[in-house]
Amino acid sequence: MFRANAIYEGEYFLGTSIARPLISKRLIEIAKKEKADAICHGATGKGNDQVRFELSAYSLNPKIQVIAPWREWTFKSRKDLMRYSKLHKIDIDFDKGKKALTLWMQISPYFL
Repeated sequence: MFRANAIYEGEYFLGTSIARPLISKRLIEIAKKEKADAICHGATGKGNDQVRFELSAYSLNPKIQVIAPWREWTFKSRKDLMRYSKLHKIDIDFDKGKKALTLWMQISPYFL
């Protein structure tokens, strides 16, 4: 796939889609090591990344709880995350132009 420079609809590298199951595999490994009964992902619920994360996780551990904040909680935008973090005094440098995923990765440990 990488040698072929596989691109979907002329702009999405297919390396992203194959990464989701690999990330899920690692999340399950870490959950097992830490004796955690849940994992979390930052997929928005709009695309199929959530399916890749969750089906991969469930195939490796059918009893794992998957937390999907973008889909389950009230966050609908990066601004919502920014407001929440400021309200709860979660120290994040918003001036660096971080993408929503990076922002979520910084905030998510405060929820778990």
